[in-house]
Amino acid sequence: MGRAAQRFQEQNPNHQPEPILSLSLHELCQKLGDGSLTPETVFYTYVDKALKVTADVNCIVDYIAENGSQLPHMNSEGKKGLLYGVPVSIKDSINCKGDDSTLGFAKRLFQPAAEDAVVVQVLKHQGAIPFVKTNIPQSLLR
Repeated sequence: MGRAAQRFQEQNPNHQPEPILSLSLHELCQKLGDGSLTPETVFYTYVDKALKVTADVNCIVDYIAENGSQLPHMNSEGKKGLLYGVPVSIKDSINCKGDDSTLGFAKRLFQPAAEDAVVVQVLKHQGAIPFVKTNIPQSLLR
């Protein structure tokens, strides 16, 4: 994931992430919808930011297996959902097909989910791109 973000930065040396990161969700969706921002640009901007944040606070548990694999197909599909091109993080307690949902327990490792949770299905159907799984609150640990 880090290499892909670095490669994007190298291919786009004039890319400025701050204007993208400062957009509200509504503004981001508008710019993605009208084509003034591409899903790829937004995706790698958020990947880079997530990597920097997790270096400080260790919030990323895992990278979602299919993260970004939908990018090449997004523009060709024609149909754009409400969250078209918006990268989203998913809590580790929520199933993503092919990825573990460990809830912080080692005994739940290597048990990938057979299918996406309904919330993930809805996000994807609306065009969102789940790309990382993040830590869960301690209150979920019993």
